[in-house]
Amino acid sequence: MTIARPRPQPTIGGRPRFALRPAGWLALVSVLYGLAQLILVSPWLGIGWDEAVYASQVASHAPPAVWSAPRAQGVPLLVAPVVAVTDSVLVLRLYLTVVSLLALFGAFFVWTRILAGPVTAVAALLFGGCWLSLFYGNEAMPNLYTALAAVAATGFVILAGRWRWAPVGLAVALAVMSLMRPSDALVAAAVLAVAVFFVVDRGRPVVLAAIAAGLAVGWGQWAAEAQQRFGGPAARLRDAGEHNGTGWAFSVTEHARALDGPTLCRFGTDCGPVSPVALAWWVAIPLMAALGLWAARRAHRFGPVALAVVTGVALALPYLFYVSYAAPRFLMPVYALLSIAVAEAVVAGLRGRRALQVVVATGLVAHLALQGAYGHRMAAINRDGRDMIGAVAGELRRAGVRPPCMVYGESGVQLGYLLGCHSQGIIQRFAERPPSRIRRSLDRDDRLVLVHKDVPLPPYVEGWRSIELPGRWQARFPAQGERP
Repeated sequence: MTIARPRPQPTIGGRPRFALRPAGWLALVSVLYGLAQLILVSPWLGIGWDEAVYASQVASHAPPAVWSAPRAQGVPLLVAPVVAVTDSVLVLRLYLTVVSLLALFGAFFVWTRILAGPVTAVAALLFGGCWLSLFYGNEAMPNLYTALAAVAATGFVILAGRWRWAPVGLAVALAVMSLMRPSDALVAAAVLAVAVFFVVDRGRPVVLAAIAAGLAVGWGQWAAEAQQRFGGPAARLRDAGEHNGTGWAFSVTEHARALDGPTLCRFGTDCGPVSPVALAWWVAIPLMAALGLWAARRAHRFGPVALAVVTGVALALPYLFYVSYAAPRFLMPVYALLSIAVAEAVVAGLRGRRALQVVVATGLVAHLALQGAYGHRMAAINRDGRDMIGAVAGELRRAGVRPPCMVYGESGVQLGYLLGCHSQGIIQRFAERPPSRIRRSLDRDDRLVLVHKDVPLPPYVEGWRSIELPGRWQARFPAQGERP
């Protein structure tokens, strides 16, 4: 049974009547998305742990931080044009704001060739208005670009066979996705490869080759890096599985508790109870998506919307049932793809009777207000901690910490990035014996700084010089020439 195609749009002079109007609305939504990031999140937010790891790989001012097996090279490639020439976090934030709004426009623009009217702009508004999209829009993190690449790739599969450049776009979208999150790209590619046999009437080998080419970019780089750094692909997969706690699990509850934050439910973080308001928002998504499928069927475009929903559900399953912890950003590709079906329901409702229009408009405004509030709150929460890290870095500079140096301890990765030092970030498990990175640092005659806050310290730091830092932090320095 083939997937139904969307009904062709009315044309004037060979051009779709609504060709410019949807793109114009989408452009407006994308600009508003960028402005919302600057207003609600602020470009002055300091750098986070994961961001510092990614950015340090290509930074000109700081050595690379420790690179773990689950990470991929997409984000370092993304930020390289900025961090290779400046250490300014503000410039990085502004750059990523522009890139993210362009990526939002580009991903959903593909769908303007598939869905008539304002559906694509509404879908972009729904997804761009999520607190995750707002908070991570100008963060050096992979999940937003994974989500938008999934939206674009799904659209290109639908267009394949009817637009000659669609296979090229599909390969590029999956290349971006596989460089950002190889495992997510593999799941999406599997679904889209099956869909090719239902959606594409001619040129199927070319479309399948485009899917394979896109995957080969990210997975090829991953495999080469696995051989170079981790002892081979099998060893890297084992290491990544141990790091991410993979295996059959049921983490739906953890994801429900994390709907309104924090950004990670792991390492002893108290994610709190389930928020009834956030849970109602979460439950509304599949209900609205189901209504959107019904509306799309009536509008003769059920197939494309259904493919977006199926791909989104497939991307959700590993994080809900195979990863043992929750991070809200993991589900961003799911929200991006389901936004297309939800937008169908919203547009259909706004075209209905007056009472239905009021209900749907109220729900849309409530979504934007709630998610905007969550985004602003998450930025404020993270700003306090990151401002403190910036203050600690400033105090260490005044204490004479300059490269070559090694920062070991709490938030060591961010401090190392800001100071231009080698780094090892830990939270509270200081080793009884100095780790190998500390010994190598001392062998290189790096200036060693151990930073901590309110935690027991190992015996080998006894007798080290101590200085007080902002926020009850302390720094410990070994005596010159001392080897613990």
